[in-house]
Amino acid sequence: MKDKVSQVCDYILDRLESGEYQAGEAIPSARKIEKEVDASFAMIQHAVTTLAQTGILHCVNRQGSIVRENWRDGLLPGNLVLFDPCRPWVSGFRELLQKRLPELRLSTGFSRGMFELRTTLHVQQYRDEYLDLTPFFHSIFGEEEEFFSAPFRGFRESGGSIRGIPFIFSPRVMFCNPAYLRKAGLKMPGDNWTFDEFLSILKRLKEVFPPENLLNYSQLPFFWMNFVFRSGGALVDPNAENPVRIDSPETIRGIEAVRALRQLLPGYTSQQWGNSFCNGKLAFMLGDRELLNPIHHTGMEEWQVLPLPHIPGGANRMAQSTDLLCIRKECVDRELAIKFLRFMLSEEVQDYIAAEKYGIPIRKSSAQKSIDISDPRDILFLTEMESMSAEYNLDSPELTRLIQGGIRRIINNGELPLKQSLEELAQAVRVFLLIKHEEKLETREKKE
Repeated sequence: MKDKVSQVCDYILDRLESGEYQAGEAIPSARKIEKEVDASFAMIQHAVTTLAQTGILHCVNRQGSIVRENWRDGLLPGNLVLFDPCRPWVSGFRELLQKRLPELRLSTGFSRGMFELRTTLHVQQYRDEYLDLTPFFHSIFGEEEEFFSAPFRGFRESGGSIRGIPFIFSPRVMFCNPAYLRKAGLKMPGDNWTFDEFLSILKRLKEVFPPENLLNYSQLPFFWMNFVFRSGGALVDPNAENPVRIDSPETIRGIEAVRALRQLLPGYTSQQWGNSFCNGKLAFMLGDRELLNPIHHTGMEEWQVLPLPHIPGGANRMAQSTDLLCIRKECVDRELAIKFLRFMLSEEVQDYIAAEKYGIPIRKSSAQKSIDISDPRDILFLTEMESMSAEYNLDSPELTRLIQGGIRRIINNGELPLKQSLEELAQAVRVFLLIKHEEKLETREKKE
């Protein structure tokens, strides 16, 4: 159980996150707070001082304790931050956390925490901010027999370190609301449908429905990387003599497919596509098994899943979806770090996630409890597991930002010549890799 000072800190933080205490305004005096919490005046003052020292509050003579404008950027030792704390599975998880690991506080308002659950894209871009979790993981679990090994592959760096441990994972598939197809006089496509068929279906649907009701088009890599993979393309192949594949014919063909979708569905992006699909406002959604959690809670019955459309001459691959456990480098509490990982990967938590239908738990025994082998829709996630790839993890935050930013610009600007633009981006990446290689050689020579 938390000590009294920590409980008072949580009391204040809860009101910050709820909006009761506003940035730039003074919080109630210690005397007023004393009337609302079971803590002494001295403990409340101690809590306020602690929050001032961590950059959440600042004390001003005759004005009291003021909430800092940038309080959301504060880094608190016991804060756990989820990239999306509003998902349906989180409420039950909060109860488990309070019961089993009360030292941590589940935050809903801070932009970062000492402990975090992050997406693949975030970890790729900010990996330098996180600890290598390999020694922690092996000290707790030894080898990885209890866990699926494939989801780890895309997150091991060249030196063997891993900045994020998979919590759940999933292949990506195409969710479909059959009602849209019926209203447009269309039949459900088969498992071997092609990208051209998909494009034709979308064009027909666009004659009947607004474009924003057709597909969760996004300019983020989780979306367009799937079409690069389906075309047989890649960004960088570290094992190849010429590792940069951005300007390969296969990758160009994949980006061309995304551009075709961009032209058909201009300007429609949203952070709430999952809610749209579950509320019957979306015909297709390129998504992962995490979507089953809101489907499970809303009671949506009429939905189907298909493999992502094939691109002739391409490959049966798609971008792996992963939620990753991360610990910031500022963490000095090794014992709490171990408790966090042990809790998140425990049978109790993983079984809870399994029951919530949120992705595929990384623990094998929990995954078996989650997937309904009598439901063909769920079976698809099993059959597609072997085809998922996280090879778009580029082992360099700078390189990740360079490539992803360049491709996003090329997709969005239809006036840019596709082949030429990708060749120019590829050349920039080759120069980047050459400079990095020379820097490594210089560092090695200095050490010798």
